[in-house]
Amino acid sequence: MNNSAASVPDIVAEWDTDSDSETIILSDLPYRSSIIISADVDFQYQDQNMNGNNGIYVQNATDSSNSGSESEDDVVRGTPDRCHVSNPWNHSARNRHIVITYTNVENKELEVIRDLVDMFKLNVSISWTDRVTHLILKTNADKRCIRTKKFMNALLLNCFIISLEWAKDCITSKTLLPEVDYIPPEFCGEFSPLASWRVGRGIINSPMEWTNTCILYFHSSIEFNDSYSDIKLWAQKAGFVVANDLGDFNDNYELRIILADKISSSHDVRANLPNKREITGWICDNKGVAIYLDWLLECLFRYRFVTINHHYQIMKLNSNLVEYVNMNQGLFEFEFN
Repeated sequence: MNNSAASVPDIVAEWDTDSDSETIILSDLPYRSSIIISADVDFQYQDQNMNGNNGIYVQNATDSSNSGSESEDDVVRGTPDRCHVSNPWNHSARNRHIVITYTNVENKELEVIRDLVDMFKLNVSISWTDRVTHLILKTNADKRCIRTKKFMNALLLNCFIISLEWAKDCITSKTLLPEVDYIPPEFCGEFSPLASWRVGRGIINSPMEWTNTCILYFHSSIEFNDSYSDIKLWAQKAGFVVANDLGDFNDNYELRIILADKISSSHDVRANLPNKREITGWICDNKGVAIYLDWLLECLFRYRFVTINHHYQIMKLNSNLVEYVNMNQGLFEFEFN
């Protein structure tokens, strides 16, 4: 550790606690459940659910992984030029561009997907591919989307994310109906699927444009998350700058973030959250702040900037500290000032 961490200015000392133990300081923080998005085979029903905890959600099981994508190095930059609007009056010419996949659909409901594909001669992919244009999902009882890997991939590629009712109504009417009438809100109630679709159509500017001024460094603890490679790819697709090391941090970036994760199932020391000395060193040497991985995932699922409140802060921040690291205080919320 660089010795400069020992000469922390007074503004940093202000957010220290009364405890002399670094371990106690970290363990006193509220327990943060990781958002672990595990992979599984998708052509069968998966028991998927999300549990809320102070705005942070835990997913116990989800659908297929990114293994079916064309290339894990394929980074989406800007608005892709994609043809995925079906035309109910001339769908014979458009149908060949439509690629269907699905998530959170039970076995007994797969027949609906099969009937839709057969009736309109659509293309279908069981696993995820970047050629997908339509993600069909079964919503929760509150008519909201469940969070899965396919949902995240579709969101970042501006695909149609539509409820299973669209497929049922298309079959009943024997017409490919306008998809926009069937786009449900995200799990937290925000209309991120609709916002993403509008961005893909050039209707609105992307709410994620801020990401190109945010640099992320992934702490070793995140490598123990089952979805580490997917999360890193999602960050790149969303436009974040992913640093190879902390030496890449500089004042050209409005946000300089070190992301860490709490993996309770691992006993490897590298899976531990960073301690006070490490966090202080990053503040002094790299002008970066350490926060939980949950913040990044919430930004991605909500498809917008999420204020960095005290729930996301591994070590509690204050306005003086944020001013010291030369970041915009308006991007943060503080438990104490």
